Amino acid sequence: MAKKAEPKSKAPEAKKPAAAPRAASNASARSRRSSVPPVYQNKPAGASFFELSRLMVVGIDSAKGQLIQKAQLSPNGPWPAAWSFIAPGAWLIMTAGLTKDGRVAVVAQPSGTTNLSFIAEDANQIGPVDKWTAPVGIGAPPGAASYQKLAMANDADGRIEVFLTDNLGRIWWIYQNPDQIIQVQKTITPPGSTTPIVVTVDVLAPPAKPWSDWIQLTGQLVTISAIRQADGRIALFGINSALHLYRCQQAVPQALKAADWTGWVQIDTPATTGFIDMAPVVGPLGATNLFALNKNGQVLHTRQQPAGSDSWTQWATPGYSRVPKYTLAAGIQGDGDIVLVSSDQQRVHEFNAQFDAYTQNWSGWRDFSASSYSTRLTLNYNADGRLALFSMMLMPDGTNSVATISQVGIDSTEWEYAWTWLTDSNIKQIAVVRDLTPPV
Repeated sequence: MAKKAEPKSKAPEAKKPAAAPRAASNASARSRRSSVPPVYQNKPAGASFFELSRLMVVGIDSAKGQLIQKAQLSPNGPWPAAWSFIAPGAWLIMTAGLTKDGRVAVVAQPSGTTNLSFIAEDANQIGPVDKWTAPVGIGAPPGAASYQKLAMANDADGRIEVFLTDNLGRIWWIYQNPDQIIQVQKTITPPGSTTPIVVTVDVLAPPAKPWSDWIQLTGQLVTISAIRQADGRIALFGINSALHLYRCQQAVPQALKAADWTGWVQIDTPATTGFIDMAPVVGPLGATNLFALNKNGQVLHTRQQPAGSDSWTQWATPGYSRVPKYTLAAGIQGDGDIVLVSSDQQRVHEFNAQFDAYTQNWSGWRDFSASSYSTRLTLNYNADGRLALFSMMLMPDGTNSVATISQVGIDSTEWEYAWTWLTDSNIKQIAVVRDLTPPV
């Protein structure tokens, strides 16, 4: 008889600091910054050391609809000139993340159907060219005609969970089923005996059905974001058509049904006004932080207190912006601290680095680059811990270009001046991931 495998242990609580020192100045705050590297936060089970990873951009080609990718040739290395092909056919929308063992995974919608497909890097990489498994259908939510937003996260077991909002604003969820426990008989010879005996033991086996059914969660949203928290439970954040902002989280580490989620909590207020963008990130103290951009172009901040709880701080600001912002990204740099990057209505890019998580001490918004056109920003980190910023810029022809720059060092407030262009047009959508299993 088979049953679902329970987690080996309860999700660990976030480590508590021995003391919470007070910062007397920016200099003293810098000396006390967290030394917890981001690899130990939200790290998929079985993943390789992040020093061996490389950044990969997964995207959809605007002209052909092809699912494509471009990855650093080596950890911290250069980018190739050409994009590589992932799967045949044309594709409409996608998201990307990592499998339990650190391979890049993609969930995407093929053209001409509402059924979604799952694709992953082949576990047996041989040679310098990435190999991908054939697309595997995971079905479609009942009654969905199209999709507004896809999101992916790893749960407490490292399994992939996918979330989406459909054309009606309904929220759907599907996940890789946990391994099952089966009983098998084995013949052993006990110590000190010469007589074999037959014993029945429990062993893990792959699930009979790789994916769950599509499960509808309560509520209606336009866009949704998913993040694995420090204790392994996934948190969701979403914005509805009226620009109200909501959050919920898994109530148990191994959530398998809709009842395993907390209810949605509306977290905007009359003072915050409506929200247009959001950027959740797990900070160096183990707490989930939510940075959200309101319709007035200001970045606001709320976080779990204490870490892992369903109690959150009041809204605060990491710094006021004289010129309203229109896009926002959040990331974790190599020393474990949070960095925000945004672009304002004059298309000037600014960063804001957290100096001390205990005191919520920030550098303040600092200009460091600009773009000729409107852009969407994404942050991830290189194998050496330097943050990399990716800009998907809307070009005059209606397609997008993609370019990237990095910090000059871990914890640096300097950024490379010259952008590395990955393409100057013909991109529809991108997702940036950190490939832990590059080809050999």
